[in-house]
Amino acid sequence: MGRAIQAIMAQAGAWVTQYKADLAARGLGFTPDDLTAVAASATAHPTPPAAADPAAEAAEMEQVRQAALTAEYPETGFAPDDPRLAPVGMPLVTYAIAAKAVGWANGDDALVQRVVTALGHTREDYDAAGAHWTPLLKTDMAVATLYGQLFANVGELPARPA
Repeated sequence: MGRAIQAIMAQAGAWVTQYKADLAARGLGFTPDDLTAVAASATAHPTPPAAADPAAEAAEMEQVRQAALTAEYPETGFAPDDPRLAPVGMPLVTYAIAAKAVGWANGDDALVQRVVTALGHTREDYDAAGAHWTPLLKTDMAVATLYGQLFANVGELPARPA
């Protein structure tokens, strides 16, 4: 499993780097005003909202932990044509960058709109991606691991070229 996780980590870093380059080549990315709005939102919403049912949340977390221990991870990373990674709304790498930018302010429609526009998508794309990726990330631990690595590799949000 260790070798597979290392392969996924390397793959995620490469995918984020390539995505940022592709985004810049298309003239997209975050403007200074976008980055100010993202930073203000992060300051206003630094932590997740409290769970409505802490016991249910703890039980779900234990299920995820167990699933992670028994999951099969691709030994050399994900194949480009892995059907689990077929984009719905937006590719997983885009969704990870959007999630990093939105943070815990998912109910802030103006911020979400600003983020998806910077990434060349629509709110409908974002909503479709969320409806697809969120349940998958709770059940497929290999894909969830890739998502976590994509999220961790975002670093600075991609700036729009001058």
